Amino acid sequence: MHATAPQDEPIVKAVEKVRPTVVNINAEGVEEQQVADPFDVFMNRFYGGGMARGNRVLQRPVKNLGSGLIVSPDGYIVTNQHVAGRGKKLQIRVKLADGEEYDAQLLRDDDLQDLALIKVSPPQPLPFLGMEKLSPNMLGQTVLVLGNPVGYENSVSAGILSAKDRTLTIGDLTMEGLLQTDAAINPGNSGGPLVDGEGNLVGLSSAKMSIAQNLPVESIGFAIPAERVKRWVEEAIAIVEGKIKPPPERSAAVVLKEKFGLELKDLSPNDSLQLGYQGRIGLLVVGVEKGSPAAEAGIQKGMLVVGLGQVPARTLEELPRKARQLKGGEQVVVTVLGA
Repeated sequence: MHATAPQDEPIVKAVEKVRPTVVNINAEGVEEQQVADPFDVFMNRFYGGGMARGNRVLQRPVKNLGSGLIVSPDGYIVTNQHVAGRGKKLQIRVKLADGEEYDAQLLRDDDLQDLALIKVSPPQPLPFLGMEKLSPNMLGQTVLVLGNPVGYENSVSAGILSAKDRTLTIGDLTMEGLLQTDAAINPGNSGGPLVDGEGNLVGLSSAKMSIAQNLPVESIGFAIPAERVKRWVEEAIAIVEGKIKPPPERSAAVVLKEKFGLELKDLSPNDSLQLGYQGRIGLLVVGVEKGSPAAEAGIQKGMLVVGLGQVPARTLEELPRKARQLKGGEQVVVTVLGA
């Protein structure tokens, strides 16, 4: 019986194939949130107003560290939306496996699928992982995670494909149809590839479960399936290159009107005080369709919506992503106030 030399091991060859296509991503930006100006609330409450300054916009810096996968020689890179698509005034820096660094541009992102397409402009073609041949994704098969966990660049971990079609809820986002693996997926791995023993794409690393029912959890990581990543990337590149038109955006407000007959608008601090809501921020109900689910639930014009599910509702722009994921017949808890 002859032992296989390390350089001939299938996993070593798979890593050699994929590693040059994995990048380190450092994205910095700001997140904005509108809040009622305390001065407005004070003046209206005790002096009858007259000196309103409107909402205040609070900004906080956002720094994201993650991984990405080069999918074409001309510099297209796919990663997670939560790595490269959060915040405004984004500055994205990409570091290749060989140490070269480039500024990157965010071209498309999808917060419901947690995918983003960025691009660098290198002087020469880049190594890339093609998606013509994808992994069969069989339970128990060996899988490898490549990326930059907690900043340790060019790291590799191995495990098996533990399950398919998993559902994961993080904050106001619910993702369905995910892959589960016991290979280590740690902060910084997000957006990097999950591949099989031949170096074919299994999925894109997305999240790790660390606590469940107040107990620590190990060896449960999640990835977006390769088939879904491939479809999204192909469409995103076609949109960017002008080959197809982008799909119309469906805001949470539009979905709530269609599914519940609920028409909402932002409420300014001054209007909140005048309507008896003491400056509280929320969404004012300006219309309820007759016979709609909202009407049957007793929601009336003039009420203030302050929560959808477990997530606060402050402005239309900040409506939780959960609202855009609602399906026909699905129930949702709407928290309202009456003046």
